[in-house]
Amino acid sequence: MQTSPIDWSSRGRWAILTLLSATILFILWSIFRLVKQTEVDERQRMEVWALAQQQFIKNIDLNSDVDPLIFEVLTSEKNIPMIIVNENDQIVSFNNIDPVRALASDSLFLKNTLKNIKKENPPIEIIFENSVNQRMYYGNSSLLGKLRFYPLALLLLLFSLGGLIFFYLRTTQVAIQNKLWTGMAKETAHQLGTPLSSLMGWVSLLKEKHVDNSIISPMEGDIQRLETIANRFSKIGSLPKKSNTNIVGATREVFEYLSTKASRGVAMSFSSDAELIELPLNRELYCWVIENLINNAIDAVVDKGRVELQIRQTENTVFVNVIDNGKGISKRLMKIIFRPGVTTKSRGWGLGLSLCRRIIEDYHQGSIRLVSSEKDKQTHFQITLQKDL
Repeated sequence: MQTSPIDWSSRGRWAILTLLSATILFILWSIFRLVKQTEVDERQRMEVWALAQQQFIKNIDLNSDVDPLIFEVLTSEKNIPMIIVNENDQIVSFNNIDPVRALASDSLFLKNTLKNIKKENPPIEIIFENSVNQRMYYGNSSLLGKLRFYPLALLLLLFSLGGLIFFYLRTTQVAIQNKLWTGMAKETAHQLGTPLSSLMGWVSLLKEKHVDNSIISPMEGDIQRLETIANRFSKIGSLPKKSNTNIVGATREVFEYLSTKASRGVAMSFSSDAELIELPLNRELYCWVIENLINNAIDAVVDKGRVELQIRQTENTVFVNVIDNGKGISKRLMKIIFRPGVTTKSRGWGLGLSLCRRIIEDYHQGSIRLVSSEKDKQTHFQITLQKDL
């Protein structure tokens, strides 16, 4: 019995992610337990301190020495801020709080500090003669504050690291895709070269045989078309040269050529604000984009409908609109229609619109977008190019 191959690389990635997630959760859980244990320890220290304070006041005698143990307890606590208040909530004494700020601000600083540490921990009662005479409020030590901050800092660090890893993997993936794309394009151009040379030889032979020109002329047109396509593919991956081009003339040339290929039921219309609008373009690549958009529009309307191509301009911008009333694009695909592999056709690789975006945005610093699409009403693609580039 033959079993399907196992994608160990995928399993390995998931194993690493699972192990990393478990490690992170264990660290966060350990810090949480440490915080809780530190809170308990500090509470116990404060209770011992309050008991020592109580015994110190009960047994105070100016003529006798203070119990060394009580003295050690009262003087050894130097990290936890505390404020003691009487029955009327008036401050009696404080410890581990900046005395300069406390005394210089006419007790306003102390009152604000007391207000803040009341929110941190419940008070500890100091009892004299079977009644509560004082309450001690205490805040969190600097150690506890740092421990509570560590999980947030760890999460921020992990998110930052995750973002860097994602950016690196994404960049690497895009670079690999671009390299593959370029390789495929150049290989296609190379593979087209051999049959093209052969076809040109056959056309020359037919001319020598004085074959009817009405037969040869369409063949020459198709060969020229194939040469143009091969030249387009060869330019992918290298920086194309741009020159001042009349975008109206270039667009009309493609439009008129494809209009002859469309079925008679498709109404084709072209309009422009002006006859001459010059832009820095790579003519061949730009015409490739227009060809893709018009072909998509013709395919969408099938045998009956309309395809419009409009060129509009403002002072600094040129807009090329391709509009059809075909079957439209579903809402699910509208946001991803420019991704490689996404297509509305039953056949095809879904590379046309992805290629259009690459040519317009990467090579011409413009933009291309799907403005709107509604079934059997209107689908509108728009190219935006700047005049001053």
